[in-house]
Amino acid sequence: MIRIPLFASACLALTACGMGVSSDNNAASVCNTMLAGDPEIVEDLAEDGDTIEVYCGCYQTLLADKSEDDQADILKVSQVVADIREDEGLGLEDAAGRLMSDFIEDGSSPAYGITRSDFEMTGTYIDQVRRELNKDDSACTAS
Repeated sequence: MIRIPLFASACLALTACGMGVSSDNNAASVCNTMLAGDPEIVEDLAEDGDTIEVYCGCYQTLLADKSEDDQADILKVSQVVADIREDEGLGLEDAAGRLMSDFIEDGSSPAYGITRSDFEMTGTYIDQVRRELNKDDSACTAS
């Protein structure tokens, strides 16, 4: 069962994600914080011979191709999910679900300060990273 795409699907289906992260934050570090310690993610990545560190390296590499605004929004959502995981002791999917349950009718998240559209964009990005990582000619593979 692929957990990272499930998070993205949850983002797209239920729509939500976010919180504050400065543009100075290292993308791989934010990604590692968001994923580290989740046994389901570790197992899912291991099925393809990958690790969280490899995934997060690709996450950082591909993020550079996004606009500055999109980079900031993706990092913000990723940091919020990481913070929820840490504060609540949850796995990735449960943290995303917690965030999704906070969205109100106008698409905002009062508790986490993000928008439904930013959550959806982040879910799409997480899927994009996974697909790129699994390509033979990936932008993420070492030269």
